[in-house]
Amino acid sequence: MFRISLVALLVLIAAATSPGAMSRSQAPNRRVVEVTAERFEFWPSEIVVTQGEEIELRIKSFDTIHGFHIVGTNTSLIVPKRGKGEAVATFNATTPGHYTIECNRMCGAGHHFMRARLVVRAAAGDTQ
Repeated sequence: MFRISLVALLVLIAAATSPGAMSRSQAPNRRVVEVTAERFEFWPSEIVVTQGEEIELRIKSFDTIHGFHIVGTNTSLIVPKRGKGEAVATFNATTPGHYTIECNRMCGAGHHFMRARLVVRAAAGDTQ
């Protein structure tokens, strides 16, 4: 009996100290941005962040499967169709500028027009 309890305790300790153990709500200084994808547009169509800010993107579709790609970055997700969950990514705004967000999965006749914009503003005091 003691052995089973010890094994269970070790499993719990290992799970609590693993890199993925921190839940979304525990992530320090991370702003959550809810994004929806539907009929060839993302909403909001513009996301503004400050250089150095980390955001968590939670993307849901209100219709079919979509892609979510921030051009010039490694952020590329598949957004499940309505009712099948959400795609989640973290974005670290390290470089000021304007980034195009595009649907990179064929989703219908207006697919090529499905765009949004991510604006990273320079941090206060940054002269770039």
